[in-house]
Amino acid sequence: MLYALQRYLKYFAILGLVPWSEKEPQQRLQRIYTIVIIFLNIGVAFYIVFFASPEGDLLVSMLVSCTVFISQIVTMSGVYQSQPYIVELQVMCQHKRYYEFCLQLKCLRLRFQCELQQPVKDWPLTRYVKYFVLGIINFVSLFPSVYVVLHFDYIGYFWFSLGAVFINRVQCLLLLLYADLLGYHVELLDQRLQAVHSYRMLGAQSQLNVKFEQMCSLEYLLSLKRAYMELYRLFELYNSLFGWSIVCIFVVMFLDSIVNIYWSLLVLTEIYSFVFIYMTCSTFLPLLILLFTFCRCGEYCKRQHMLIGSHVRGLACAAQCQAIPPTLAYNAVLAEFAMQVEQDALIISAEGFMDIDYSLLMSIFTAMVTYLIVLMQFGSLYT
Repeated sequence: MLYALQRYLKYFAILGLVPWSEKEPQQRLQRIYTIVIIFLNIGVAFYIVFFASPEGDLLVSMLVSCTVFISQIVTMSGVYQSQPYIVELQVMCQHKRYYEFCLQLKCLRLRFQCELQQPVKDWPLTRYVKYFVLGIINFVSLFPSVYVVLHFDYIGYFWFSLGAVFINRVQCLLLLLYADLLGYHVELLDQRLQAVHSYRMLGAQSQLNVKFEQMCSLEYLLSLKRAYMELYRLFELYNSLFGWSIVCIFVVMFLDSIVNIYWSLLVLTEIYSFVFIYMTCSTFLPLLILLFTFCRCGEYCKRQHMLIGSHVRGLACAAQCQAIPPTLAYNAVLAEFAMQVEQDALIISAEGFMDIDYSLLMSIFTAMVTYLIVLMQFGSLYT
């Protein structure tokens, strides 16, 4: 499915976020292009720090503005070490692993269709509409800021950080797309396990059904177990491919949201002109939507994993209660499957720093309130 979308996603190579081609010469050219983008933004940051630092604003506002600007540039450009390639560098250095991720998704889809006989339909239209709407919201939300900067006396880093803001938001949308594809396949596996569980629960009645022998066979259970193993490997590959990008994008969205909510409060207290409310609201509202959508996607994968675990445990209980119990080999594979589901969770994790779910969202909102109170207290000292 991701291979089918690749013909559209490859155009994001203009931003350095997706490999354009599987061929090594073209990938080498794209790496050079990505390095040029990185050094261009580093040069802009160097120019701002030493030659064009804005003046005349509140001290606290200048401090938080500078912090957000630097975090956006660093997140987009990356800090090259042994592991943490951030956004651009993480994508650039792992083109081959990206195609490995696409290939494994394709193989998993074939396993569902052939071994599990689960018809894998195209992605639902509602999910395409969701990402189209999210893209439009994040693109259109830049226009109020552009209007304010062009028509009013604005002091800040907007023009210098515009490229980094756009790249970070587009990368976040792409990460959401990949995570949603993983969640879709977890849902398919859950449906297969639910069907097997239903046959087992019916017991003797379902034995008259021609599909009972196939669905409750040892070979089918092994196919389910292999599908789960491949899904777990896909989650691990996703977390290793984009872990540092997720960490840094969440940090930037967290900082940017706090700062713009803080400036909105300053506008409401008439420290800044009311026109700046359009700029601040059009910045933090799309970011909060992205944060919520990402955490919702991670929570969906987590809950589907819990459902899979409940179906596997239900299969074990049904096997013990049946009049004709399964073979010892079936019970052994089922016990191993239950242990595998318990130990190898299908969770989107950002390099072990945090799991992406609703609990993270509540932690973010709690931290926002805390830091906003601190900012308001410090800001009152200089007004």
